[in-house]
Amino acid sequence: MADKPEEVKDTGEIPFIGDNELAEEQIKEVEEKFSSLMRVITEDARQLSEFLIAEENTIAHICKSLENILSELNLSVVIPQKAVPTVEKSKEIILNSQCHLIIVKEDGTVESKSLDRYAPETILAVVWALIPRLREEVSAYLRKVSVRLNFLGMIKEELKNIQKPFVRSEESPIGEFREDKAKEIFIAQ
Repeated sequence: MADKPEEVKDTGEIPFIGDNELAEEQIKEVEEKFSSLMRVITEDARQLSEFLIAEENTIAHICKSLENILSELNLSVVIPQKAVPTVEKSKEIILNSQCHLIIVKEDGTVESKSLDRYAPETILAVVWALIPRLREEVSAYLRKVSVRLNFLGMIKEELKNIQKPFVRSEESPIGEFREDKAKEIFIAQ
């Protein structure tokens, strides 16, 4: 019976370092395993790179959109401290209308920087806490604009009605004598 080659077991040890010399088949198996692991790591690293770039671009887009919305609504929101566990030892957390996260620490110091300069986990926590308040504010703004639009529509219709008599007086009825036409006719002869 032929000797069966020893299997390379994943013991966490480096198989080609040690007192025992490995058989050619074992070396080949270790090389294949190593190569396979390296391909998986390389593919994961490539995908990780793509994801990190996509995450950075998405964060920039979200923060710019929030800045536009908060600025338009002239809105600053106090974020509950428990909603942002990544921010420790703070008295108050505020997202202002320029999309700056202002952190008032327990010792009284204030940290203020653009939301997009924080870690993605912090940004997610802030946005998650902001969404319910943003919904309320957008709904309130919608009601305000709706009321304005209704009043403006009424004013437009009333002005149109008021304008009607003036528009008719400027129009000449058919066959009405017009002084400028008469001058043209008589002066030209």
